[in-house]
Amino acid sequence: MIKNTQTLKEKLEGSKKYLLNANLKGSDLEAAELEGAILTGADLSGSNLKKIYLSRAQLVKADMSLSDLTEANLSGADLNKCNLGGANMYKAYCRRGDFRGANLGNTNLMNANLRECSLFKTWMKKANCSGANLQNVKGAQAKMQDINLKGAKMEGADFSGAQLENANLEDAGLQIANLNRSVLRNANLTRTDLRGANLRYVVGLTRAQIQSAVINKKTLLPNYMKVKWNSDTSFDFLDESN
Repeated sequence: MIKNTQTLKEKLEGSKKYLLNANLKGSDLEAAELEGAILTGADLSGSNLKKIYLSRAQLVKADMSLSDLTEANLSGADLNKCNLGGANMYKAYCRRGDFRGANLGNTNLMNANLRECSLFKTWMKKANCSGANLQNVKGAQAKMQDINLKGAKMEGADFSGAQLENANLEDAGLQIANLNRSVLRNANLTRTDLRGANLRYVVGLTRAQIQSAVINKKTLLPNYMKVKWNSDTSFDFLDESN
């Protein structure tokens, strides 16, 4: 373990291109300027990374579990298969970050900005994403069971094939989102905005869930849900299924 000193922070800032597989476990790197750093395979677990600047950094397979990344800047960073399990990413700025195959299980992402991020096959079980911005993310096949997405902004997101069992989507915005073949069993869709969303071939969706959500004529419902539209947003079910 490297000693946590200001000298360490300065040293890393000066040699930021040469941190491959570095052992930085438990380090204090608050507000460090590490734009474009090569931290592939580095161990940053349990570290103080508040307000750290890691824009466009290489963090493939890095271990950042249980670290404090409050208000960190990870915009455009490559976090492919990075371990962020249990980390605190409150208000982190991660726009256009690559989280494919990363572990975000039990991670605090409240009010974080994940807009346009790649979340393909990302593990996000029990993550707290309430109030987060996930607009236009590419989250196909993401594992998001028991995730908290209350009030999250997810317009235009691709969650096709995502596992969203028991997800809390209350007051979330999923306008024109792609949820085709996703699993929504027992998900809370209270006031979830699904106008224009693709719900074709979803698994586990019930009439009660749809009635609690906000949909319109442009919402693509599963084939087993037949409705008669009375207006753009008012409808009646035509059968008794689900």
